[in-house]
Amino acid sequence: MQDKSSELKKGEIKQILVQTANEILPDFEFLAYKNGCYTFQRLRQSNKLTVYETLHIIFALKDRNFACSIASRLNPEYIFVNHYNTGLINPHKDLKVLRHNTGVLNIQDAYYFHNGQVETTIKTVKEIFGDYKKYGLSFLDTQLEKLKSNSIIKCGFDYIDNLQTDKENLKKEITEGLNKGGLLLSSIKHPIYIDLKEKMQSVSGQSKEDRQKIPKTAHELLEIFWKR
Repeated sequence: MQDKSSELKKGEIKQILVQTANEILPDFEFLAYKNGCYTFQRLRQSNKLTVYETLHIIFALKDRNFACSIASRLNPEYIFVNHYNTGLINPHKDLKVLRHNTGVLNIQDAYYFHNGQVETTIKTVKEIFGDYKKYGLSFLDTQLEKLKSNSIIKCGFDYIDNLQTDKENLKKEITEGLNKGGLLLSSIKHPIYIDLKEKMQSVSGQSKEDRQKIPKTAHELLEIFWKR
């Protein structure tokens, strides 16, 4: 079918996104347009903690495509960070990866495409929000359940809830260690980080996949601690 609608004007996409979100996922409110990305947010609670659930949509008029992802964060400082995160407490995943259930996608499958005209763009946006509903919401529900029941996460929060140390010094020392080591987590030699990591590693009955995420999760828990 030929698209006889008008060409998309600069800025027109925001209205289309907001309207479609209201129709398909009314729980998610438009939060901001930042770093070339439209972000929608919903807040939920887990063990007295606020969980920031976000949909990220990068729209390219010239390249005629959308790149979409979804995240669940305990640390609001990560909300506008666009790179993916596989940790236990601030996961951020590509929507097409969730849809195809695979990590490697060819270019045709990695993006949502439009033709620069209003009608086709609206159709594509409806498909995007349909995928958020079908594949994204279950990702967010699984993560919320994990925050409530995962023993590694529980152990980590028990640790930072009882930690008595100067927050500013801890932040400074860990950040310096990371920067010196080229941002590799293995370069953090701080005794508190090592102690937290070992406590989490000693939790029994965990999946191999979760155990591999401990170094990253330990660092992200300390970020929450010094931000409090």
